[in-house]
Parts: sequence; structure tokens; C-alpha cells
Amino acid sequence: MYQVEEFPEIWVDGCLRNSDGRLMFLSLYGRDGSIMQFLSALELGRTERGVDRFHLVGAGQRHPTEVENTDRLAKHSVRLPRQNLFGQLSHMWLYDKALQKPDRANRIAWVMHQRPPAGANSSEANKADPREERLWRTVLDLCPVALLEHWREPLLTWCREKRAIETLDDPVYPAIGRIEATRVSLSDHFVQFVGDGVRSGLLTP
Repeated sequence: MYQVEEFPEIWVDGCLRNSDGRLMFLSLYGRDGSIMQFLSALELGRTERGVDRFHLVGAGQRHPTEVENTDRLAKHSVRLPRQNLFGQLSHMWLYDKALQKPDRANRIAWVMHQRPPAGANSSEANKADPREERLWRTVLDLCPVALLEHWREPLLTWCREKRAIETLDDPVYPAIGRIEATRVSLSDHFVQFVGDGVRSGLLTP
């Protein structure tokens, strides 16, 4: 767990930022009053009583997180059961709205998932990776031309090589916690690759 340096009563177990350090996803815990104070400060932004940047501290590290426009953020919260070690707490998720809904006009969508915990048993290794399945289904959904199932491997490989599939985990702003988000963006170059692949025989009927 990481603590919000500027709001020490807020704790975080997951955070995603883009390559500019802008907040994309935050999983936080706190009492209702502390969470409201934190959200109000974000809403006020770059003013005397607001904040447009906060820092997550923990494990000997300090991670800056930028908040440019709260209008981009959606939120969802649940109240934890009273029978817990920390008393009455709420769990809130803040996330960029782009993570929730595909941008079909620009053929962009996000796939979110949880990494397995460190040291998890690898007995599931031979089973289909659920993230890979979701990425492929997202490609199928976004692509303006029909794709065949057995094209999956070469198309996903091309997408990764051309960064049409890219995980949100910048070296300067790494993913915090187990949550990950992968961006799928299919440009006209992808459609052209499919057409060229069919004509060259790389993608067989």
C-alpha cells in the first residue's frame, strides 16, 4: 500500500499514469471525510486550496502523479464492511473515462486486467491467457474488416511490434500495484497490413 503524501489519510493499492505522468487510474482507501477532502482538492486544481499533482510514497519510493482535468475522471466507490481492522472505510476507484468506453471513431480501446500476485503458482501457464483473449476480441471489435480466427497470432505480433498494442507502464511512470491497462489502437496501417497479408499468402483463407 502507498500513502498519498499530501493527504496522509488516503492509501492507494493501484495507480496507472500515462507517459506524461497524468493520472489514468487510482484505487484508494480512506474515511469518507478524507476522501471528500482529497476529491475537492483535485477539483480545485491549480489554486491556493487545490492540487494538480500528488505523490504516492511507500517502499522507499516517491511517485509523482499529475491531474490535469477532473472532467476526464469518473469515480465509483463502495463501503467496506464495518467488521475490519481499520474501522469504517470506503474504497474508491478514479479512472479516465477513456478506459471505460471504446472510441470507435478512432478505433481505440483499453483492456484492463490484474497481474497475478508475485510468487503465484505457475500451474495455469498452459491454459489460455485471459488477457490475450480479451486483446484479440478487442482487435476483432475495432477492426473495420472481418478477421479470421487463425490470423490471431500474426496480427497480434504485428500490433505489438508497431505499438498498436501497448501496455500503460512507462519506465518513468511505472504501473503501481497489480492493475494493468493495455491500449489497442488500429490505424489504417493495420487494415493495409491485413490486405497485404491476404494477397501475399501470409494470412491464409
